[in-house]
Order: sequence, then C-alpha cells, then structure tokens
Amino acid sequence: MFSTRRIRILLVSVFLVLTASATLVFAQVQPWAVRRQTEVKYTTSRVNLRSGPSTDSEILHTLSRGEALEFKSMFNFEWSAVVYNDTRGFVSSDFLSHERPPEPMVELLEWSQVRNILRIGVTYEVYDVRTGLRYNIRSFSNGNHADVEPVTQADTAILRQTFNGVWSWDPRPVWITIDGRTIAAAINGMPHGGGVIANNGIYGHICLHFRGSFTHGGNGIYAAQMQNAVTQAYNSAPR
Repeated sequence: MFSTRRIRILLVSVFLVLTASATLVFAQVQPWAVRRQTEVKYTTSRVNLRSGPSTDSEILHTLSRGEALEFKSMFNFEWSAVVYNDTRGFVSSDFLSHERPPEPMVELLEWSQVRNILRIGVTYEVYDVRTGLRYNIRSFSNGNHADVEPVTQADTAILRQTFNGVWSWDPRPVWITIDGRTIAAAINGMPHGGGVIANNGIYGHICLHFRGSFTHGGNGIYAAQMQNAVTQAYNSAPR
C-alpha cells in the first residue's frame, strides 16, 4: 500500500508532466488556433517579422513603421503572433499598437547638416512619396551629394518599380529616415560610376540629393531639377 505522502508526490509529478505537455502543445498550436474577431495592430517602428518567438528565429520580413498586421494572440507576454500579407510570424509586442502612428514630421535640412548625420555604410529607409513604396539604401560617399546604393536585389527591384521598371535620370521626391528623423530628399534611378555592394542587382550607384546639394559636374539645370524634387518631397508631407 502506498502512503498518503507517496500518493501526493505521485499526483504532483503527474500534474507537472501534464502541465509541461500542455505548455508544449500551446507553444506549437495556440497562436494560430485562437478563433477571434479580426483585430488589427500597427507597427510603431521598423521591426522584424520572425518565424518564431525569438530573436534567434529567421527574419521573414522587415516591416516599416505603420504597417497593419492581423493580430492573433499574445505569446509569452513578449511576442505577438500575427499575419502579414498571408505570412504567419511573430513580432515583439513592444513594437505594436492599436493605433496607427501619426505620419512623421518631415524636415527640410541643408545638405551641410545632413552629411554630418548620414553615415557611410549604414542602412537607411527611403520612402517614395508618389507610390508609397519603401526600400533600403546605403551611402558610400558624401561629397557634393550622397552617392548611394540599394542594399539588396529586392531593394533594387522596388527602386526600379518606382521608376516604372526602367533606369532613369529623372529625380523623384522621397523621404529618408535618419536616426528617427524624416528628411526631404530627391533621388534618381540611373546606375553610374562605381559601387561597393556586391550582388544587389545594380552596377554602379545612384544620386541622393538634399536641400543645397549640387552635382559633381556642375550641371545647373539638373541640380535645379533635383532641388525642385526635394521641395516637392517636403511639400507633400502632412502639416
């Protein structure tokens, strides 16, 4: 016969095993098994959508500020199970809100100021004002203006999409986010000269202009077109 104490120990052991098993099942199934009314949350900053609830998990997408996600459930109080464009994944709950963040205040900064904060080799997000498309660039030279390159082949594809699928010298009004500040700029879409990023789908670099920047060759007409696009970028911002 078992003593009362041994029976209690046995029951506690069984309870712990069942709890561990239930936790494992919850971790594998629960985020997508929850049936609830569709709830939308928004990213409050640039954040990664990952395949699992860990910073070690694969990055599925890098989401921009203000992206709408279908919220499924909270996971471990730190991660949220979400759906983005039919892709299931996890986002840190610290970067989600029920309210869409307001449009950023766009600044019209002189190139002499921007060149001090636009760091060489650092990835920055560009927002195309006319299409709403976003892509990433890096600068490798800050001279008369910034000589930049798309970071990946996907970024190059989006850049070309903003130019209707062709390479073009025509300036486009854009916003670029630098250290949390959104700054009016203009960019062209014609690769030329050299570059430093390999396998990004572009051979050469493109030009990124800000207020007061100028061309390398002293082309006043083209410099004026760039400055006009910078002004368009600034004027398109909400006030």
